[in-house]
Amino acid sequence: MSSHKPGLSSPLLSSISLTARFRVECEAAHVMVNFGKRLLLPLIGVVLSVTLLLLAGSLNPAEGEPVQRAVGDFSPSFTVSLPIILNNYEAPSLLFCRFGIGVSGDIEQYDVTPLRIGWYVDWGATQNPARPGGMEYWPVVRLEQTGPDEYSYRPSGAALEAVVASNPGAIWLIGNEPDRRRWQDDVEPHVYAKAYHELYHLIKSLDPSAKVAVGGIVQPTPLRLQYLDMVLDAYQTYYGEKLPTDLWNIHNFILREEAGNWGAGIPPGITVTQGMLYELWEHDDIEIFKEQIFAFRRWMKEHGEQDKALIVSEYGVLMPKWLCDGDESQYDPYCGYKPNGKPNGRPFSEERVKAFMTATFDFFLTATDLELGYPADGYRLVQGWAWYSLNDKNFNGNLFDPYTLQMTAYGDQFAAYAQALTPTVNLIAVRAWAEPVISGGKLVTATLRAQVSNAGNIPVRVPITVAFYDGPPDEPSSSIIGSPQLITDTLKGCGDYREVTVKWAGLTTGSHSFFVKVEPLPGEEEADNIAQGMVLVGEYKVFLPLIVKQ
Repeated sequence: MSSHKPGLSSPLLSSISLTARFRVECEAAHVMVNFGKRLLLPLIGVVLSVTLLLLAGSLNPAEGEPVQRAVGDFSPSFTVSLPIILNNYEAPSLLFCRFGIGVSGDIEQYDVTPLRIGWYVDWGATQNPARPGGMEYWPVVRLEQTGPDEYSYRPSGAALEAVVASNPGAIWLIGNEPDRRRWQDDVEPHVYAKAYHELYHLIKSLDPSAKVAVGGIVQPTPLRLQYLDMVLDAYQTYYGEKLPTDLWNIHNFILREEAGNWGAGIPPGITVTQGMLYELWEHDDIEIFKEQIFAFRRWMKEHGEQDKALIVSEYGVLMPKWLCDGDESQYDPYCGYKPNGKPNGRPFSEERVKAFMTATFDFFLTATDLELGYPADGYRLVQGWAWYSLNDKNFNGNLFDPYTLQMTAYGDQFAAYAQALTPTVNLIAVRAWAEPVISGGKLVTATLRAQVSNAGNIPVRVPITVAFYDGPPDEPSSSIIGSPQLITDTLKGCGDYREVTVKWAGLTTGSHSFFVKVEPLPGEEEADNIAQGMVLVGEYKVFLPLIVKQ
């Protein structure tokens, strides 16, 4: 027994067979781009075609009477195309981890997509920051010295805890130019050491995945490296250990260091009256700029810190475009002559600033040094940099006009440079090692370790296979140790790395070489995908007395 609405005949209802058949076709389109040395970047395009086949009686156009069909006697009458929504689908990144920017105010006011910047700072710590296109936000905790040995910081208390909770895994910078009197954080070295100790351990306790670094000094000159030395010494004295930092962070301006004059002044806690007496026309000298980076990398190596990333979180041209630099060896009609009849130099013009920007990008991208650079990033000197600024019109080089919200000529230059770069991934087997083990005359098991990094400029989001071998991986006589290991979380690029381990059982007394191989992604070179290590198995452990002479 069935019921039906008036006006529709039971025979018609019973004769309608409604069948829907869906065909889903997913195609992966692969676009060839540079993958480290050559990258195969999978751009996944999902095509969903939904074909709806309706088996039904249809009206006879001539007679207006229903035509009954048997079940199974059907033909398609129309096709429906429906949109598809994929939850948690993450498109491949077109943001470059090396490029950052300093931002005043709300970054979402500006169309920053063409810049391809991977991260930004706003000299504060925001609980729910904007992340256009998925870029990273790096919080900065601001400091203030409130007494001979006292300090305060902001945000603090529950506000700081909320920011940490809302930004898991973030890179935190403790202070902004603590070496700059009056205009910035202005903190003496011994006070900075105390503030850093508190904040480093507080942030790590709230988010163990966070990375914490010192606040950027104005510029890595001898005077300001002295300031950092005083910070490290105070930290060692107070806490009996080396200052911990996950990476190093500096600014790289070229400013005069002289009490009472223009420029960067003298750091707090240092009593001299002069440091580097840079002239105005040297403010954008690319050779000085480069040498300061080399100087800081040398300082890092001297302090056992070569194996860490270096970030330049602020730099640029501060002098306004109308200002003449006073260089008497350069004549420009705009600047004319000084009262003494000598040339008044050149202005910090648009073309001059753009040339400096390009020169710094070229340097940062290509400068490597096997003795000083970061091994996990192909020995590059610098892993990331932030141009000053996105939108501060009080100084030179702003990429956007803060009033019109339109891109400036500097922004056009930045965007053109970034868009001409090729997205790259470069997997590196950075090193392989193992701690010595003691056998006591028996077979033992050792833990082998390898550091695997991505020295490209975009993230790797696919599983990476790492295998250990008892001989060269490509030799038939070599055997795999344990089972291949997988790195399944994202390697961001710019030297981001993970550590992989495996157990090697049945070892006898002596030294045992081993190899680790990172399985290259399609089209990638294998030259830096293999590393060699050694595990030493000793039969006995010997303890020797230590005699210290006064």
